[in-house]
Amino acid sequence: MADDRTMDLDEAARAVQVWAYPLVFAQRVRLNFTQPLDPTAERPLNSAGAPLNTFGHQRRLSDPTLTVGVAPNVDTLYSVAWLDVRHNDFTLKFPDFGTRYASFQLALPDTSTPITISAPAPGERLPAVSIAAGPEQLEVTDGEVRLHTPWRYVMVVGRILVEPEASDEALADVHRLQDSIDLQRLPVAAPPPPTYDLDLAHVSREAETTDPDTFALALRQVVADADPALVDDSLRLALTRLLDNPAQPAAADGLRRGLQDIADHVRGLGRQINGWAINDIGTDFGADHLLRAAVAHSQIFINPVSEALYPLCEVDSSGDLLDGGAHDYRLTFESGSLPPVGAFWSLTAYHAKGLLVANEIGRYAIGDRTPRLTYDPDGSLTIQISAARPDAAANWLPVPAGPFRLMLRLYRPTTTKWDPPPVIPVPRREVP
Repeated sequence: MADDRTMDLDEAARAVQVWAYPLVFAQRVRLNFTQPLDPTAERPLNSAGAPLNTFGHQRRLSDPTLTVGVAPNVDTLYSVAWLDVRHNDFTLKFPDFGTRYASFQLALPDTSTPITISAPAPGERLPAVSIAAGPEQLEVTDGEVRLHTPWRYVMVVGRILVEPEASDEALADVHRLQDSIDLQRLPVAAPPPPTYDLDLAHVSREAETTDPDTFALALRQVVADADPALVDDSLRLALTRLLDNPAQPAAADGLRRGLQDIADHVRGLGRQINGWAINDIGTDFGADHLLRAAVAHSQIFINPVSEALYPLCEVDSSGDLLDGGAHDYRLTFESGSLPPVGAFWSLTAYHAKGLLVANEIGRYAIGDRTPRLTYDPDGSLTIQISAARPDAAANWLPVPAGPFRLMLRLYRPTTTKWDPPPVIPVPRREVP
């Protein structure tokens, strides 16, 4: 960002949008989870929402009614806590998960992740965690993880594996594990009144990204809660230029341009192969604000690459946007070329905006644990992707009759060099 005191308002707004988009989105996720207007309100079973400084536990796998964040997985039950680290110290201890996959991500409001904690081998215990305010520091020993951060908030995201079509008894086993997570809080300072939080709780996600006045409101709270070192001199100039002139038409124009730049960059994330965009640097965004924003737009709060890889597909093998109203598709993993993982993999379908797709069989993903999958005689696996139910539905991944995107999840990837196969349009079956 150029250090230019004559920066056009349009360009200042575009630059600030790209920088602030993931922080404003993360703030929105926090508000949606903690509900400052009514923190103790009853949440739906598929929500992991809870008051600030408290764990919320998802009791039912994600489905299309879940609209918090973007691109939820349907492989695990979430346990989520938003922690005010500026005014409290925290300790976190975990139960014995045995051989069940479980991970706990420590995420910051700029959508970076200093560490995700999971057992290095099945049956090993997870270390205890301590989180406190201070200069940025991460210490990892065999028995403890210590995180100090200048950010006000830390989000802890737990993911505990659930088998597809799990019985009520199997879900109850996971619920008992969730309830055994031990979070202890020690207040160290009195928090200020949540003035901005309460004001922002009334506004929509669309307004805070497109309406300059609402964007300015969200931005002021973001900066107040941020690591002070985050805002350098050139960025401060752009912030001042925008916040001093939010009502001018050029501000709205710049915000729209920034949004378009972010959306366009989603299809250019990282490595491009067979129509897939593969971000194989994970959360190591550095100073690449556009990459950070594009990742937040399509898959906010991803894990580091060592824990999970998230190839994203929005185009077919011909380069055309995926559209279930125009085509049916197939995706074939050749024998010996399934996603290389140490834990598990899945393929999930989303609407173009990143939400799950309602469908007649209640299936939102296909993966290595999906019951009754049919493999071809040569050992390959072909997934049928369509809006209409095919004759044989064992390998069917339903999608909407309109634009959609696909996301692969590779938990504990054994390599980042694997290339997903292309999504191929196929002739649509004639319906008599």
